[in-house]
Amino acid sequence: MLERIWTNILLFVSQFVTPDWGKLIFFMPVAIVLAVLAGLLWIFAMLRKGKPARRGTQRIPPKTPAGVHMPGPTLAPVFGAVGVFLVLLGLVVGGITVVLGLIALALTLLYWLAEGIRNYDHDIGATGTTVPAVVHDGPPPGVHMPGPSWRPFLGAFGLFAVMLGLVFGEWVLAAGIIALISTLVGWMADAIQEFRKTVQADTTGHLENIPEPRSPRRLLAVLTVLILGAAVLQSGIFAGSSANGGTGAPGASGAPAGSGAPAGSGGPPASAVTADVALEAKGVAFVQTTWTGPAGKPFTIAFDNEDPGTPHNVEIQDGTGAVVFKGDIFNGVATKIYQVPALTAGSYKFLCIVHPTAMTGTATIQ
Repeated sequence: MLERIWTNILLFVSQFVTPDWGKLIFFMPVAIVLAVLAGLLWIFAMLRKGKPARRGTQRIPPKTPAGVHMPGPTLAPVFGAVGVFLVLLGLVVGGITVVLGLIALALTLLYWLAEGIRNYDHDIGATGTTVPAVVHDGPPPGVHMPGPSWRPFLGAFGLFAVMLGLVFGEWVLAAGIIALISTLVGWMADAIQEFRKTVQADTTGHLENIPEPRSPRRLLAVLTVLILGAAVLQSGIFAGSSANGGTGAPGASGAPAGSGAPAGSGGPPASAVTADVALEAKGVAFVQTTWTGPAGKPFTIAFDNEDPGTPHNVEIQDGTGAVVFKGDIFNGVATKIYQVPALTAGSYKFLCIVHPTAMTGTATIQ
């Protein structure tokens, strides 16, 4: 009796010590929504309990104190919150949701940046305290101080896009490389102009900086369109029918004629005919939750990822949880042939390590 009570206590405590992080992440958007609703209900309850507002006959217009700059109202935080919510939701459900979240978040940040530039260009000059102009003779002899530049920010933007491409695929990687190269070329051009000014100063005795650059709004717009276009192409929205099984294949299911594969859209892809096991992922789930493989010899698995832009793989674990095979992760829509080493007869668990709670199944080796 005491042993059973102690076991139940340990099982209860284990839910907090070693929780199922997949389930926690899955319910995170729901918890955020419930927290927001609870906060709104609490605010409304406090407003109902509060005393009536004491208002005069005429509203006093707000006035900013002298020397203080207050930006105007903006919807950028609201749009940013929606983008972050879609990104977190996409990490759970997969598919195009994460791409929509990234696009919404990128557009919001660019909109916010444009507002900040506009406030800086127009408001600071009008509300800032005017100070007397001080004209310097220049930096000390032998010292060259370059002027302000947008190149570091653009270089960081391009490098960020390259890092995204290493995660999501070749289209985003190519767009990031183009953005980074264009920034480095512009940076090199600025450096050449500064060097020419330095050489000219050896003759004139006066060192001048190159003209102060303006806000690169056009370049930012081009780079943004490039990155977003690459993200859309990477998501597989415009993938042709050949990427999903191919209407150009001889059979309706994508299998060659006369191969004996069942007809219809639910059949395996053409590459699955040459493999020992055909496995398909669709809707962030394995279509086949059980399969059988040969024991005592290597075999192949044709894994068909039908989720556009969503990474999947196949990992096989034995009864103790040890990993006996781990396939490469790749984005859909695509098919990969896995070479599985020889396994002993028995029951094994297979799963996708990207979605370990939503994509699991049982493999029988016999």
